[in-house]
Amino acid sequence: MHVRVDAPRRIRHLRHTTAGLVVAVLATFSVALPAHADTAPVPGKARPAPSLAAAVPPPTTGARLQTSGNPTPVGTGKVYYLDAQSGNDGAAGTTTATAWKTLNRITTATLSPGDVVALRRGQTFTGTGTVNGSGTTAAPITVTAFGSGAAPTLTNPAGWNMLQLAGSHIGVTQLRFADGVVFDNADGKGITGPKYKLSGAIAVTDPAASAHIHDNEFTQVGVGVKTYGTGTLIDHNSFHDLKIAFRGMDSGSETSYGAVGVSINNSGAQVSYNQFVNCRSTDSPYGADGGALEIEGFDHDKNNITIDHNYSSGSQGFLEVTETNSSNVKLLYNISDDYQQFVAFDTTTHPSGYQADHNTVVRARGDNQTQFAIYFYREEGPPAADAWLSITNNIFYLTSGVVLYDYNWPHHHNLVYGALGYSPGVGDIAADPQFTNTAGGDFRPGPTSPAKDNGTTATATTDIYGNNSTVGLGTDIGAVEAQTAPAAGANAVSDSGFEQQTAITATSTPWLAEGALATGVDVAQGKAHSGSDNAWITSAGQTDWGGVKQIVNVTAGATYRLTVWVRNSGNIDHGWLGAKTTTGTVVNEISYGSSPAWTRYVLTVKPGTATQLSLYAGYYGPSGVSTWQTIDDITLQRIS
Repeated sequence: MHVRVDAPRRIRHLRHTTAGLVVAVLATFSVALPAHADTAPVPGKARPAPSLAAAVPPPTTGARLQTSGNPTPVGTGKVYYLDAQSGNDGAAGTTTATAWKTLNRITTATLSPGDVVALRRGQTFTGTGTVNGSGTTAAPITVTAFGSGAAPTLTNPAGWNMLQLAGSHIGVTQLRFADGVVFDNADGKGITGPKYKLSGAIAVTDPAASAHIHDNEFTQVGVGVKTYGTGTLIDHNSFHDLKIAFRGMDSGSETSYGAVGVSINNSGAQVSYNQFVNCRSTDSPYGADGGALEIEGFDHDKNNITIDHNYSSGSQGFLEVTETNSSNVKLLYNISDDYQQFVAFDTTTHPSGYQADHNTVVRARGDNQTQFAIYFYREEGPPAADAWLSITNNIFYLTSGVVLYDYNWPHHHNLVYGALGYSPGVGDIAADPQFTNTAGGDFRPGPTSPAKDNGTTATATTDIYGNNSTVGLGTDIGAVEAQTAPAAGANAVSDSGFEQQTAITATSTPWLAEGALATGVDVAQGKAHSGSDNAWITSAGQTDWGGVKQIVNVTAGATYRLTVWVRNSGNIDHGWLGAKTTTGTVVNEISYGSSPAWTRYVLTVKPGTATQLSLYAGYYGPSGVSTWQTIDDITLQRIS
């Protein structure tokens, strides 16, 4: 139910009423004009949408399907076999020669802790079955595959699901679910009732607990996994090419529901290392519907949920939160190369404690969307609050749309290519993340990406590739951590801490002033990041550029690391630092905003054929506002 802004009659998009805000929002903290430009930066030009066929998903995500192997029970458990071709539901089921035949036979079985239900690989099983027994933590009940060949396929073309988990401590693995999970409005109740609650290829029903669903494939289903159980773990599954579960009348309007990978309807869920590709259908009155994940439904609060290390490409959106109370929800180290919102809150939702950290969000498919959005339909929901959401250490690569529009949620240490929508937070920077191959779907930061080392505290021990998340001077922004931490050579900057120079003018050395703002050196004023002194820049309401620069000698073809420490008055939106050739060609640069405490920025610089570079740091003074900035401890060190 990932709604569009143009959905008819049922949606009110919460909008600001201040005159001219839309224009102002799109101009705030966007990229990417070179530093010292005469106008504020504007959004980057649109690039072609990444090709799904050429996508390079991280190797740690998705199903790890096997083509052979036989399961073993735990403890006193037994293995019950299913063979769709030669099985017999009246047989014992405990050997391959006495295998059961249909999924329905699972429903009537009495399963105990440690038992295994094994479906023959290479076969198709039609219909649905329910696991009614419960396992234990040490001896779960498992539904899986046996024999050799492709994963067994469970299908139910006109049905609500293929497998229901009614007990606790049940695992499902090494299966393929295809063609099913659809329902209509024959009962006149729209998207409500049992048909809605059971609409998942795997449906975990209330009060089940501790289901573990891993290493399965879901395709051409309306919903992959729908869980009403507590403590559900969903990891290493592949959801792709989903379809609408329902299209029809609901609450007086035509609507649709489905093409959703995972639907979470209770607390304690963890969704990790899954792959979502084309969780989207155009069989919708909104033009398209679907999404990788939803936290939804009026039943149960949904608290303490973690969504981490997932890869989504071509889905309608990443997460929608609807019709529920939910708190302490973490989105960590995910890659989302999708159509619409990264997170959408709608329909009387009451969220709190959401954390979006270390995600890579790419939007290059032409949708002019807000990445963190509020939609209300059916009923009016509560006004947004800071407690809803924090946004930290993420990369946002947008060729249209804006990161924030409905509400200015707390945000810091993000890397934005495109429009942020509000003033940048502490450590937020504007620059091209320089992905390895944007058009090909490879979103690993390239060798000179400003994502490197500019993040704050890591929130997981590994990145989406399964590698160490804390390598180098600091954590990287986004879902991928660079795994090289090169040794740095001598500092090429003279008087890097401003300890010798006592004034900065247009002709002073080694530091020079540029632009129209006032510059100087604080000598023993107690303001320095280290040592006794630091440089300063001030403005008194003029919109001019002001900065300090130094020309340094470099080795052509080498690679350098530039680090700069900055502190400012907190009301600066367009600070810039970087390096350019002596003829004015920018080698690499970033834009930043509020830095009320000393903040370090790191930039990798490749001079190419140049043997000298001009290093600069400064800002554009905002109109009618007094501002100041201090700069200290600038280093340029060769790393290769």
